[in-house]
Parts: sequence; C-alpha cells; structure tokens
Amino acid sequence: MTQNGNISDWAECLASFETPVLLLSTVVGRGMYHLGEALRERFHDPDRVHHIPIEDVLPAAAVAEDLKRYRFISSRLTPLLYLIYKCPVFYYRKFMREKWVQASDLSTLEERITRSGVRTVVCVSHRAAFWASSLKRRRNLDFVLWDLLGEYGNNYGYRYLFWEAMDGFLSPLDRAAIRIRIPDHVRFVKIALPARRAYVDLAGVEGDRRSVLLVCGYWGQGPILRILRELLGAIPDLNVHAVCGENAGLHERVKRFAGSRPQVRVHGVVDSLAPIMKVCGSVITKPGISTLVEAHAAQRRIFLLRGMPVAEDNNARYALEHFGATWYSARGFQDWFER
Repeated sequence: MTQNGNISDWAECLASFETPVLLLSTVVGRGMYHLGEALRERFHDPDRVHHIPIEDVLPAAAVAEDLKRYRFISSRLTPLLYLIYKCPVFYYRKFMREKWVQASDLSTLEERITRSGVRTVVCVSHRAAFWASSLKRRRNLDFVLWDLLGEYGNNYGYRYLFWEAMDGFLSPLDRAAIRIRIPDHVRFVKIALPARRAYVDLAGVEGDRRSVLLVCGYWGQGPILRILRELLGAIPDLNVHAVCGENAGLHERVKRFAGSRPQVRVHGVVDSLAPIMKVCGSVITKPGISTLVEAHAAQRRIFLLRGMPVAEDNNARYALEHFGATWYSARGFQDWFER
C-alpha cells in the first residue's frame, strides 16, 4: 500500500486489509454513517465486511455524552460548538477519564469484535476511533486499527486519541494540511472520500435545472422555509424538493407553506437522497460531509448554506475550491437558473 502522503487507490488500499473487517461509524448527523456505507460498497467481498454505528455498542451514558449532548448544543446553542471544537477541556476530560479510570463499559464493543473474529477495524470519525483505540489499548486486543478522516479540515479531537493503539490513518487531505500530530508508527494514506454507488451512477444522468433539492442535514438544522420562500419568490414555477429530516416541527411548517403548490414536494426522513437528486439539476445544502461528497459525485451544481461551526466551515471551504460550489443567494441561484 502507498503511504506517507501519496494518493492511494481504494481498491489497492482495501485489498491490504485482512478480513473480516468491522467498519465503525457514528449516527451523529448521519454523514459519517453514509461514508461508512460507501466504504463498505468498495470492498471486493462485502460479506466479509460489517458496518455498525459506534452508538450501537456503547453504554447509554457514553451515547448521551457523545450524541445527545452534541445534538442539543448544535440545535439550541450552536455558537458553543466553537468552544467544544477548540477548547481542550471537553476532549481532555473524556480522554483522561478513559485513560486512568476506564470508566466506560466497552464489553459490548469487545464482544462484537471478538465474536466475529475481526482482524481489521476501520473507524469513520474521531468519535468511533476514540472508543475503538481505548478498547484496544485497555484490553491489548489483536486487530489492526485504522481511522478515516471524514471532513476536510482539522479536528481538535484527534489530539486526544489513544494513538499508541492506532495502526493507520486515511485522509482526504495532505498530511501537512490537517496539522494532526500523527506518530511515526501510524501509516498515513491520502485518499478521496468515497460516495455511495447510487450517487456515482448519477453522474451519467443529467438532472433537470428546473428542479432543485433543498436539504439541511438529517436533523433538519437549517433555514429551509426561508430559502423556499426566496426561491419561489424569484422563480415561481421552480420545482423544489425540501427535505426536513427528523425535524418534525420544520416539516409541518414547510408543509403548511407549500399548501396546494404542486411544484413543492416536502419530505421528512429519507433513506437516500439519490432518487430525489436524480431528477434535480442542483442541490442547496449545508456543507455536511456526505451530502457534499454525494452531490459532487453525482455532478450536481452545489449551492452552500452556512453550516455548523468549524467542521462544516472547513467542508465549505474545500467544496468552494474543489467541487465548483458557490455560496447560496437568491440572486445567484436565479442567475445560474436563467443561464
């Protein structure tokens, strides 16, 4: 396998992983889980590859800390995310607790790995890598542990990882660009983030410029109703697919606004955006990682909304530079539409 900064091919990379393989992602926002599914599709023998979110094998207290607290803050106290991402106290407290006290019960994760005879664990996100590396270090388990950086920028949490238990690190960015202190024993491979096959296949299907997908993540955290009003105010006959995700309140408000407008289709939780993206020529979205990667793979025009601090700021910057994305404005979208 190529390493230490060289770009590797996924087929070459994954062929080097001893099976069975366990992919550990997270359901925080669902983007990492979708990356995990895209990764699973790329294995030559998917029957030897298992994929689960880390939350399925963590104790309830750890899930509450990792998932529920993050969702509350990102929905209600969004500016605090700058503090969580950049202030070491949050990561440091968790790191030291698991290092010295080993407070969390990781027996379910250990049982899942040992029962299946897993030889390679690939984590998709810092969250999964933290718990897997903690377990491997604590129990001295015999498996190879990799992590895939599922964002286009620095993540402060990687400073607080049990790196002595890590064996490899997959990154969409150069080693120098991420500024993460990766020990010399950890193999580094630069590789493009994968998209699920359904989106790659859409690259050969031209979307309709008169139809647009409007989405703000699995949790529906974004100004969908305001954008919908702006779009229809500028282009009354535009076909809009508004995806509200798990945000039931937003879903109801958008449905009331849509009323009898036949050109507006309102969706809640969807298993995949691919069927909707197939008929749309553009996507208006927050810079969530999976939506960006998938829209780019489908070769759809991307208009960006402001997203969560830090991680989605980095994703937006990368999409502007490499995916041909632009920041959304009603006038900018109308100009593109009319061209």
